[in-house]
Amino acid sequence: MAVKDLTPEICFRLKAARKAAKVGQSELAQEVGCKQSAISMFEKGSPTKLSEETIRRIAKKFGVSLAEEDNNRQSAFSALSVESGAKGFCPNCNCPSNSSYEVEGRRFFIPDRDKADPVGGRFCALCGEVLEKRCPNCGAPIHAGAVCSVCGDPYISS
Repeated sequence: MAVKDLTPEICFRLKAARKAAKVGQSELAQEVGCKQSAISMFEKGSPTKLSEETIRRIAKKFGVSLAEEDNNRQSAFSALSVESGAKGFCPNCNCPSNSSYEVEGRRFFIPDRDKADPVGGRFCALCGEVLEKRCPNCGAPIHAGAVCSVCGDPYISS
């Protein structure tokens, strides 16, 4: 495995494994010897943000295979693509592009992608935050609504 050969799906699988183990990015970064920001960028689908050795340590820690046949196996959502220029949502719960509501005492946010990303850009037009174009938890393409239809997690956390 070479870092350049890794797909974003591997990044998303390692992120999902970390979250399932209830390990924070800072804790993981300290354990594997890198910066939290590198873990964050890696988990957003940029495999070149970490060294091959660091990726192997993370995969070993969470029991995720990096074998080539696993990399080529299609995940549940990898056939769905995110169009270039597709509108993203602002992950900032305080951004005016997000409307909050409550269900059974739990607070959710519905992102308004037209307000946050009127031109299919990289940054929120209202607050400047980096836009999300995939589910921050599992990496599935986003849809209208507040909760991912693949993993069931809310797109925006308060």
